[in-house]
Amino acid sequence: MRLGFYGIICIALAGYYVYSEFDKRVNFQPVHARVRSVQEQCYMDKTEGQRSSSSDLMPCELAVLLTRSHPKWQGYDIKHKIEIGFAYISPADGAVHESKLQLAAYPDDRPLHAGDLFPLQASRSAASKTRTNDWLDIKLGSHAPRQGSI
Repeated sequence: MRLGFYGIICIALAGYYVYSEFDKRVNFQPVHARVRSVQEQCYMDKTEGQRSSSSDLMPCELAVLLTRSHPKWQGYDIKHKIEIGFAYISPADGAVHESKLQLAAYPDDRPLHAGDLFPLQASRSAASKTRTNDWLDIKLGSHAPRQGSI
């Protein structure tokens, strides 16, 4: 009974993964996006057992300073909220579109600045639909755009 339950869970997860990869390969195309703006803010978070507490959003320099020197905030982890505004050429209509993306960390763990390029997936049919690359794309090298870079 238990083995069957775990088997069904594994089959469902594998099915979802296969569908996600199929959707990405058929409906999305790798493109380069040009960064228009980067807005980085931080907050401090701490979890003790079942209890969690966090601060408001603030500049990251202030969060680092508070976790190092203020007794109330020592032991808190610093979490990032990064909003990237970017422009890309959509494979759906060949026009330039702008969009925003919220991340908890920078793509490829390198800070982005206005004017930088970064890879993402743009929909072949919906001009304003995008998605980020995942670890498998980067590992296989399929995140590099073939055309449509801005």
